[in-house]
Amino acid sequence: MQTLFGNLEVGRKSLLAQQLALQVTGNNIANVNTPGYTRQRAVLAESLAQDTPAGPIGTGVDVQTVESVRDQFLEARLGSVIQDSSREDAVAGYLNQVQSVSAVSQAGLRDALSRFFNSFSALATDASSLPLRSSLISAAQNLTTTFQNSAQQLTEIRENADAAIVDAVNQINSLTARIGSLNQQITNTEFGGSHANSLRDERAEALNQLASFIDIHYYEAEDGTLSVSTAGQSLVTANFVQALRAQQTAPYGFSQIIAGQTDITGSIQGGRLSGLVQVRDVIVPNYQADLDTLASNVINQINTVHTGGTDLQIPPTSPALDFFNPVSGTAGAARAISVNAVIAGDARYIAAGRSGAPGDNANALALADLGNQRILASGTQTFADAIASLQSRIGTDAQRAQSELETNNAIRTQLENSRDAVSGVSLDEEAVDLIKFQRAYQASAKYISVIDQLMEYIVTTLGA
Repeated sequence: MQTLFGNLEVGRKSLLAQQLALQVTGNNIANVNTPGYTRQRAVLAESLAQDTPAGPIGTGVDVQTVESVRDQFLEARLGSVIQDSSREDAVAGYLNQVQSVSAVSQAGLRDALSRFFNSFSALATDASSLPLRSSLISAAQNLTTTFQNSAQQLTEIRENADAAIVDAVNQINSLTARIGSLNQQITNTEFGGSHANSLRDERAEALNQLASFIDIHYYEAEDGTLSVSTAGQSLVTANFVQALRAQQTAPYGFSQIIAGQTDITGSIQGGRLSGLVQVRDVIVPNYQADLDTLASNVINQINTVHTGGTDLQIPPTSPALDFFNPVSGTAGAARAISVNAVIAGDARYIAAGRSGAPGDNANALALADLGNQRILASGTQTFADAIASLQSRIGTDAQRAQSELETNNAIRTQLENSRDAVSGVSLDEEAVDLIKFQRAYQASAKYISVIDQLMEYIVTTLGA
């Protein structure tokens, strides 16, 4: 039968349980501002009942476990949105750089082109003037320098993105190594039935940081370890980690992301790394291609008309020299464009006329008119239109990336708020629990005091 000593044990167990629950509540309050901390709660359960002739009688309360309050679905959704927002953040950041560069360089390019074609118009007023010819050469050299600077700035942005890719790979490897180590620690801690709540919080935080760099898929095994993969390649399995490599490859020496023996660069779909790869390998190269196309057209169109004219040499050079040094193909034309060194050294090689007659300016007029002709984009754009179109596309791309970033950030904030509503520490709720466990502790202490008084009474009575 239940005895007073048994009742004393009931009180003792209640004191311990309420004390532990108070400790859990205090720990929640202490970590209210700790990043990544997940609210914990003591799970109380009735102790096994004792059979008596009158039926089962309770034997008190036990703390069954201390568990973290998590919503796995919300955490998975949040990880997915972190991947998207981090990708768009990288794209938007670099597009802002491109836009700031283009705002200066494209305006400079328009001015340089305008000055170049205006110099041909000025030369047409006096085709034999050496000062006007020298001014034209100066305008042409300014144009080539502007093209080269614009191309160089875009190349530097790609190189910066490549350096950021290498840094991102290093940080990914650091995070996967941390997750693998935490997997081992969690397994060791929970082997005897305990819960490694703090370690799990730390691992969840590392997992979200990893998601900000690269798109990941993960699942938790029965032993509590996480397996993480990306682009079909394993990153973490239990405590085994496969590090990524940033391996330089031809033709530009840019780094490709290698997992094991597989190049996964083109398969990465999310996170900052995806945005950096997109900037380096797709977005900026497209702008470079447009700039190269423009430079190539300037070279070819000017050379075609120029070689059909006559210069001031005696006898006239036949055919006239190319005004710009020809380039092989379109790729790299903006960096390669340059004025023919012979013409730059002797302005009399400029073919301003066509008949060779004194004062002939027909070719200078034809060259000046190229600036107004719609000879680009299947006859729909002038040179100035092509520059404006490129700048407009850069602005549109930057605006789109910023808009997508803001949308993803809004979704991320909403999910973080939803997660915090479940897993975050609410000081109001903890204050209520604090009072509840305090009262239960006081009641248990009072209960023990009553049992103690009864036992003293019995001892005193029997002793008498």
